[in-house]
Amino acid sequence: MNKCQYCNGKLIKNKGRTEKWVNNRLIIIENVPFLVCEDCGEKYYDAETSLKLDEYLYEAKPEKIIEVPVFVYKEG
Repeated sequence: MNKCQYCNGKLIKNKGRTEKWVNNRLIIIENVPFLVCEDCGEKYYDAETSLKLDEYLYEAKPEKIIEVPVFVYKEG
């Protein structure tokens, strides 16, 4: 795949962070390889990476755990 399926833009190789909510918990995976569209920013993962991401999300033990502050917006 070398063209974005949404805008037909050029795809380039990149690495970065992926975030996903699983069972009401935020999971962050760093240094993930993906293709990204230069025009619209859509990300694409190959089959091997997708399988590995599933392992991290549901089976693997994390490298570290961070605390994240949560605020609730109140009107007025």
